[in-house]
Amino acid sequence: MILPIKDIIGTQWKINKLEKVEYDPCPELLVWVPKTGFTEFVNINQQSEVEGGFSIAIFCYTLHMLPFNIKPIFRPFINEKGESKGTYDELLKEIEKKTCEAVAGDVTVRGSRTQYVDFTIPYQSSEVYMLVRATHEWNQTLGTFLKPFTLRLWMVIASTCICIGLAVAILEIRVGNPKFMVPIYRKVVMVIWFPISTFFFHEGKILNKNSKVVLITWLCMIFVIVQIFTATLSSWLTIDQMRPRLPSSFENVGYQYGSYLNDYITQKYNCSDNNLVPLKSIEEFKDALSNGSVNAVFDELPYVELFLAKYGSSYMKFGPINQESGLAFAFPRESPLVQFFSRAVVNVTESDIMMQMKKKYLGFGVPDGLQPDQALPQSLDVHSFIGLFIFTGLLTIAAIISSEISIRRGNNKILPTSTDNILILQLARPTN
Repeated sequence: MILPIKDIIGTQWKINKLEKVEYDPCPELLVWVPKTGFTEFVNINQQSEVEGGFSIAIFCYTLHMLPFNIKPIFRPFINEKGESKGTYDELLKEIEKKTCEAVAGDVTVRGSRTQYVDFTIPYQSSEVYMLVRATHEWNQTLGTFLKPFTLRLWMVIASTCICIGLAVAILEIRVGNPKFMVPIYRKVVMVIWFPISTFFFHEGKILNKNSKVVLITWLCMIFVIVQIFTATLSSWLTIDQMRPRLPSSFENVGYQYGSYLNDYITQKYNCSDNNLVPLKSIEEFKDALSNGSVNAVFDELPYVELFLAKYGSSYMKFGPINQESGLAFAFPRESPLVQFFSRAVVNVTESDIMMQMKKKYLGFGVPDGLQPDQALPQSLDVHSFIGLFIFTGLLTIAAIISSEISIRRGNNKILPTSTDNILILQLARPTN
C-alpha cells in the first residue's frame, strides 16, 4: 500500500532532528516529480496528484531532517492528458534557471546532467543490468555422478576400504584361515576385494569372530554413505540450471522510457537508436521479452529486481554492465539547498528508516532471493563423515587387539608344561 503524500508530510517521524537554525532560504519549495511506470518509486494517481512512492517518501524524510522548515509543493511533470511531458533530461533542464525548485524522483546522477543541475548525495545505489529470458538446462555428464562427494572424500573412502581389508586379512591370518594362505600378490587383491565380496557375493569364509565385527561395522558405514550419496546425487541430477539467453546483437533491445539508457546503449554498443524500444512499465518489459519484440532490456538494478520479484521464474539478470552513481535529488546549479539536503540524505540513509522504506515499497524485506537461478548443490567433504570414520577406525583397532588377546590366551591354555610332557611320554611307552 502506498502512503498518500499528505500523510507522509503530516506524520511525526522517529528521527533525531537537527537543531533549527536561523536560516530560511526557501519557505516554499516547488518539487517536480517525473511520471514513471514504476509506481513503487513515484506514484501519480489519475487525478494527477502525487500520492507517494519510495523516492517521494525518502524526500519527505529528508525534509524533516533539515535544520529549517520548508513547505514542499509537489507538481508532476505531465501534460493535460496525464502523460509525461518529456524525458528526465528535459525535466532537469526545466529547473536550470530557477532558484527555488527541485526534482524528487528516481533520477540517476549522470556526468552530462551536472552541466545544468546539482545533485545531492545518492540515496540509492545503482548499476546497469540486462534483463534476458532464461534457458532451462539439465546438463548432466559422467562426472555428475562423482560430484556428490569431493575428490578428497572419494580418496578417504577408498583408503578406508583398503584398511578394512588389511585388518580382516590380519585377523584371518592369525587364526590360520586357509583362504588367506596364498601368494602375496593374491593377498593384495583379497585385501581390496574381500570386504565387498564377503557380504555381497558370499565369497570366502570368516573364521575369526572379530573379523565379523569389523565387517559388520564396515557394512553399516557403507550403508550410511550410500544413502547420503543417493540423496545428494538426486539433487545434482534434478537441479534446474538456468542460463541467460544473451542476445547475439544489440539492434533489438529495450530500455526504460525517458531514461538516459537510450544514449548509453547506442554509444556502448555502436548501434542505431531506431531499433531500440522504449518501455514504460514492468508489464511492458515482460510482454516485450515474452513475445520476442526485444531480445533484452537494459535498466538499472532497482527496477531489475522489481521485475524479477514479479516475473523471475523465466527471466534472469546479466551484469552488472556499468556502474552508476545512483539515484539522487536534483536542484538548480549553485543552489544553497544542495548542501543541506545532502547532509539530511546521509542521516536518512544511515537510519532504520531506509530499510523500512525499501521493505514497504520495493519488497526488500525478504532475503535476496530474487534471482531465479538456483544454486548448485554443495559436494560433501570428509568433515561430513569424520565421526563415522573415527568410530569405524577405533572399532577396527579394538577388534585386532581383542583378537590378539584371545589368541594368546588360547595358546597359553593349550601349551603343556614339562612335567606333563614326561608323563605323556611314559604313558605312551609300550609295556613288555
